[in-house]
Amino acid sequence: MSITIQEILLDAKRLACRLKEHDSAADELLSQSQSVFRQIDAMKQYQEDLCDLSEVAGTRPQRALVASIQQENRQLRELQQENRELRALLEEHQNALELIMSKYRQHVSQLIRNSHVDFEKLTNSQLTQKTVDQADKISEMAAVMQHALKLDENDANRDEELVARLITENKNLRELVQISTQYGSLPEVDEDGKDS
Repeated sequence: MSITIQEILLDAKRLACRLKEHDSAADELLSQSQSVFRQIDAMKQYQEDLCDLSEVAGTRPQRALVASIQQENRQLRELQQENRELRALLEEHQNALELIMSKYRQHVSQLIRNSHVDFEKLTNSQLTQKTVDQADKISEMAAVMQHALKLDENDANRDEELVARLITENKNLRELVQISTQYGSLPEVDEDGKDS
């Protein structure tokens, strides 16, 4: 029984095809094992995080921890409502300032129109007195403007500090809610504060 070269080549081709199939199967098994390892790592991380949370919670029972998280959730909702109200108040304050400034501009322009004087008819003493009066009015208006500007800057600084503090608190509370939601101790909550 003699084996021909063609038979040897056919056997070699079949073996090459089987090797490719085995190679692709090995690649698939490798990717599946990597996926399993990632899942195992995620479970280990979850277990470690759970242990960390248990240590933070101390010996408090789970019901007390859940109640605490629910209380924090209520506080977060209240802070979000307060944040919305503060934004509305800030807009209202800005609108009021714009109205005050427009009225001020109207009054100043009216004063300028009403105080238009024919300088040719005035004598030197009248002209000097008129100049002094105008200077007094201008300095008085400048003082009022400086006072209004100072009050506005104080209000703006106070509002900016409040907004910055609320943004920081909001960010921290969102992180707490995200952690609570991520580890299943708090149901997911949408923007309006309703359970999803």
